[in-house]
Amino acid sequence: MDRESSLSRLSIRLTHLADSQDPDLARLLKKLRHAIKDGDEGAELDRLSDQLARHMITLEQNPPADLHVPLTSHYATDFAESIKSLNVDQSYRNKLDYLASQMAKAPQVDQQLQYLRDVFRLLRTATSHKVQEKSSSGKVLSWFDKKSSKKDDKSNEQLDGFLLRATDLLNQIISHMDVLNGSPSETKWLKEQLSESESVESLGSVLDEVIDLLSELTGKVNEERLTTQSFLGNLHTKLQSVEEVIFSVITDGEESFERAATLEKAVNDDVQVIGKAVDENDLDVLKKTVESGLVNLSAKVASYLETERKQHQESKQKIKGLTRQVRSMESETTKLRSEVRNSLDLVMKDPLTGVYNRGGYEARVVEEFSRKQRINAPLSLVFVDCNKFKQINDTFGHNAGDTVLVKVAETLKVRARTSDVVARYGGDEFVVLLTDTDITGAEVFAKDACDKIRKAGFNNNGKPLDVSISCGVTEVRDDDTPVTALHRADQAMYKAKNDTEDKVFVV
Repeated sequence: MDRESSLSRLSIRLTHLADSQDPDLARLLKKLRHAIKDGDEGAELDRLSDQLARHMITLEQNPPADLHVPLTSHYATDFAESIKSLNVDQSYRNKLDYLASQMAKAPQVDQQLQYLRDVFRLLRTATSHKVQEKSSSGKVLSWFDKKSSKKDDKSNEQLDGFLLRATDLLNQIISHMDVLNGSPSETKWLKEQLSESESVESLGSVLDEVIDLLSELTGKVNEERLTTQSFLGNLHTKLQSVEEVIFSVITDGEESFERAATLEKAVNDDVQVIGKAVDENDLDVLKKTVESGLVNLSAKVASYLETERKQHQESKQKIKGLTRQVRSMESETTKLRSEVRNSLDLVMKDPLTGVYNRGGYEARVVEEFSRKQRINAPLSLVFVDCNKFKQINDTFGHNAGDTVLVKVAETLKVRARTSDVVARYGGDEFVVLLTDTDITGAEVFAKDACDKIRKAGFNNNGKPLDVSISCGVTEVRDDDTPVTALHRADQAMYKAKNDTEDKVFVV
């Protein structure tokens, strides 16, 4: 393989290194790859190379957007109004209003939570100065306890609204942390504690735990960001080094052409001298001229070949070094790509069952809807619910419930094809997207899945469990959106649960 072919091959390999998640960079690399393959002029390659260098610098200097998601302005304003409506002593009124206003203005969720924590601390202080005795038992309860007496119904109603909003906010934040962690296992205990919180005191304790966990998660995210920035910085430096080597080898090639042109001119000059000697018809002069010319030619050719040999060896060493650099970058890029893929799997997959989680489903359903519109292929949706799941959990414990979920997910995966999408939508609900499948095929799938679950032989320590599923089946229509199709399948599932024996309802 000649040197030019080697350089082209190496350059094309370089454009494959990034395989970037950044769409602009991916498009730029694709253009550069085609330009090299098509043998475009140097000016076009220089232009694309400059664009690539500028884009890499931009990626290095501009880190990813902060993963902290603030409350929407509408939600934050409503929350602030809920805080301001609380009936507290005048001595706490101004401070409480100030904290509510600051929380509404805070741009990041961690800042909002800090202000919310200050609100809870202020309410705890207020409650310590105003307590009542419960008439029926004599038990002393905080003024702000959700189970306090109903002397002031309006105050209790305002407090209930505030606590409900706070609980909803914390639930949203915990769910967001689950997505970033890729698993709900770290927050399971916190959700249980949150569901049992019924007062300012208990909900405030959960808030403290959420803030600590969020701070820890922020540290992990920042560490990953720094790692990515470091990798991009190193890759940029190495790409600059590779560019310098390629330029050097190209320059060597241009100098080789110049030497060849010089040799050609020298040979032509000597041939002309010999030609003139032939015209003289003097054999002695001709003999001496030819001998002298051959000596000159031999010396020039030998010098040219020696220079080319040395230059060739130097170019080979440069290309070997370039190949090592490319392999090193390929290895580092492969490692980073693997880490990114693993992170995506954690975010998109349900850790208990191994199928897609709700976020994964919502990403895939958009893809499948686009595919349906593009090629006009049928697409059906099956909404699955585990019957009597709460009863199983309450009677036999969460381990038995987890076993049921895992088995149901496994049954759906085995029955589905590789092109289909199986997802745990939430709790004991699953959704199956059946590609290239009309409503008749989807009904067959649902009935078969129900039959397999009924015959699976579930048991808990030898005690049989009554496990079954209900399926709502629908085919996606031309005017459907992912929301409308899912809603229709969900309604069909409730019909199947309540109205049919085979637990399958088609709509």
